[in-house]
Amino acid sequence: MSFQKILGHEIPIDILQRAVASNRLPTGYLFVGPPNVGKALAAVELAKTINCESRAATAEASTVDCCDECETCRRIDQGTYPYLRIVFPMLKKQEELRKKQLKKQQKGVPVAAESDSADEHDQVLEQIELEGAEILIDPVRDMVRNANAKAPEGVWKLYMVQGAEKLRAEAASLLLKTLEEPPPRTTFILTTSRPADVLPTIVSRCQVIDFGPASRSAALPALREGFSDIAGEEVEAIVAASAGRYGWAHQMLSRPALRTNRQALLELLAGLPDRELFEGMRLGEELVSLAESWFMDSYDPDTREAETARALLKSNRDRVLRTVMAQLLDMALTWWRDIVLLVSAPGSTEVLNRDHRAEIAELAKIYEAQHCHRALRWIEEARSHFQGNANLRLTAELVMLKLVSLSPSKP
Repeated sequence: MSFQKILGHEIPIDILQRAVASNRLPTGYLFVGPPNVGKALAAVELAKTINCESRAATAEASTVDCCDECETCRRIDQGTYPYLRIVFPMLKKQEELRKKQLKKQQKGVPVAAESDSADEHDQVLEQIELEGAEILIDPVRDMVRNANAKAPEGVWKLYMVQGAEKLRAEAASLLLKTLEEPPPRTTFILTTSRPADVLPTIVSRCQVIDFGPASRSAALPALREGFSDIAGEEVEAIVAASAGRYGWAHQMLSRPALRTNRQALLELLAGLPDRELFEGMRLGEELVSLAESWFMDSYDPDTREAETARALLKSNRDRVLRTVMAQLLDMALTWWRDIVLLVSAPGSTEVLNRDHRAEIAELAKIYEAQHCHRALRWIEEARSHFQGNANLRLTAELVMLKLVSLSPSKP
């Protein structure tokens, strides 16, 4: 990977290339954009490029890039470079596990003494962002301590805070103090999809860079080339459904099981007019079951990552499924958005779920615009309830009952 392969973000990449060319990165960046749009990827590529051993110091800004081959580039890709640290939102239980493993290491106890590779287990847990997770102060304190440590001459230290809107108050205060009195040759990169929820004083000390959705014309050729074993029509459908989220499209194309789950969800929605009201409760259960499948299919089977996901699902099932349910409801929103689009403009070419256009066109003959707007409102309400403390199963059943009732044939 390199700057050249980050699709649809020409302006942000140009800004970063100019900063590297001048060897003058700001103390703080705030990368703003939707989830899975490429913010974290750009941060990692910036770390590689500013520290790349093969980068020419006199290169033109437009040609500045990493080589992807030197030891530094490889170590950053492998996650073993000591001067790139990433902080993720975590649950308190995850942070307690991290502290436990750190104490063992300090005492010289092998981390694998209790369970198989507990440290690796913890690493994966840090990267699974669940509803209600926060960025606690201890990981930020560790990051700041590392930032203040002396690095070899010429090294530029970078620290990424993903989901900066989830910084706890004390963690945000510590980060703010560090941004006000930064160590030399150190840059903090904060990413967020909700900039309004980031502490304003932190935002004021960062250079804000917007990462909007990638255009279809930018993403489609690269994904067709990268997934040449998948039919072109399917790649095009996934790119359209991604609504510019290149990371989401890449994940869907990388995992056939996720594409199967997406088809199952859309088929469930397409069949709603043929359902009786009493079936709504069973459909709610199907939705919960689909969320569980989606979570497990997001990880490669028979790997440590999948093993960790299973353990997390077992110990925090309700919280995990609330998080995944939000993703499923986001896809349901695109479904009803497509229906209302064809109700008002039958010939529109802007359908997101284009691989189901024929079914959507038929549904547009059944539903009126007011039905679609009502469905969109109910789905949004259910999404907010999943983020709160509403009962998982009852909320799923209720939203499906409501959606079934929208068919004109229902009383």
